[in-house]
Amino acid sequence: MTQTPSIDVRTPDESTPEQGHDGRDGELRGFVIGLIAVAVALVAFAIVVAAWPTSSAEAIEVSGQGGEGTPLAVAGASLARSVDGLTIEVNVPTPPAGSYEYPTADMAPPGATHPEVIPAGSGESEVFTAWAFIFNYPERCTDESCDFDDIGDTAAKGGVFQVDGRIADGASLRLGGAVRLGQPAANGSTLENPTGAEVHVAIAPHGRAHTDADLWAQLNGPLGNPTLWWVATFVSG
Repeated sequence: MTQTPSIDVRTPDESTPEQGHDGRDGELRGFVIGLIAVAVALVAFAIVVAAWPTSSAEAIEVSGQGGEGTPLAVAGASLARSVDGLTIEVNVPTPPAGSYEYPTADMAPPGATHPEVIPAGSGESEVFTAWAFIFNYPERCTDESCDFDDIGDTAAKGGVFQVDGRIADGASLRLGGAVRLGQPAANGSTLENPTGAEVHVAIAPHGRAHTDADLWAQLNGPLGNPTLWWVATFVSG
């Protein structure tokens, strides 16, 4: 499921400042010009954002782990559709460490590696990732439902996209991102039909946050299966 403005660094002029100005007039003019440039940039950015063709977001329930038990959040997942893509956001209570079933490192897909999955201890934080399973043409899904059989070069043209990955260090877990029209998938088909696709948003647990390269693997790789995920399903628009 931003351009950074350059900073002009100047070498101080070693010449003697004009009598009575102490060089401050030039500094003030530069500061004012800088403020005007920033203001113009912000106005331009606001115009661009206002022009984005988004629709009202749809908010739905996030299931319990594996689709069982009490829902994780009643309206914890939202999806906004537009002609050029999808915007996905998840805002749910952070699953308490040790309160749910964990995947194992060998549940990473072929070709991927994942560090050991360990429940967080006191004062430690855990990693979660969010994934979007997008079925461009859900009416073509097999078995009257969209699932892994419909990922790839299939009639439904399903694709898997990573939306986000974060260290959960508070009571709330917020994950979000966008999938653009034509964006290549991590697996399967690109996004072709954002306004009509069926979208399954899954939250995957990765255990206690590691460090360095292991943390990168936790934040950027898939792990587990639907029995270990919290899921929200958005039917076709």
